[in-house]
Amino acid sequence: MTALKFYETNQPYGCFSNFSRHPVELEGRVWLTVEHYFQAAKFTDPADVESVAHASTPFAAAQLGRERHRSLRSDWVSARDAAMLKALRAKFAQHPSIASVLASTAGSRLIEHTANDHYWADGGDGSGQNRLGELLVIVRSELPPWPMPFTLPPWIIHPEIEPSDLFWRMGRGEDLLTQASRFHASLSGDTRVHFDAYFPVPEAWRRSWA
Repeated sequence: MTALKFYETNQPYGCFSNFSRHPVELEGRVWLTVEHYFQAAKFTDPADVESVAHASTPFAAAQLGRERHRSLRSDWVSARDAAMLKALRAKFAQHPSIASVLASTAGSRLIEHTANDHYWADGGDGSGQNRLGELLVIVRSELPPWPMPFTLPPWIIHPEIEPSDLFWRMGRGEDLLTQASRFHASLSGDTRVHFDAYFPVPEAWRRSWA
């Protein structure tokens, strides 16, 4: 299964990050990011909730959420996944453009890739639980299905074969190229922007790849 890794919000598929600037409306208010909602959900004291809600950045919200002198819920460890899933569902329901980006990755494994987190992310080396990626796959399964299965571009499938090679003109190679081309043609707008940025076209393929 193809693995798509994401983390930085200014990189391909960065819209999957909780730090991406996609406000979510939940529980009667608008939160600047999923991270704001999630960190505030940890606390029972309204003053702590307000502090997080008014944090200027998702990073600041995350820092406040880690301050252990605050009113952390006693059930937080068991409640955190449900809180995250609730926020993710709201995020992608309220932002159709990134919902399409998420839907277009159907069939791939989504991985938050960073050494900074071993629960929500992969720990940087695959040893983490990657719970954020797994919850995103749940949200993706609830979206209208993408018309084409996620397909890698030909230079990723067979980096050792030049685009001029007869392999791509007959049999299995032709089938692979056709499927990859059809999937790429199904992308538009943000879905294509993220895919093309994640899989930049090598110079050798520029003439033969749409």
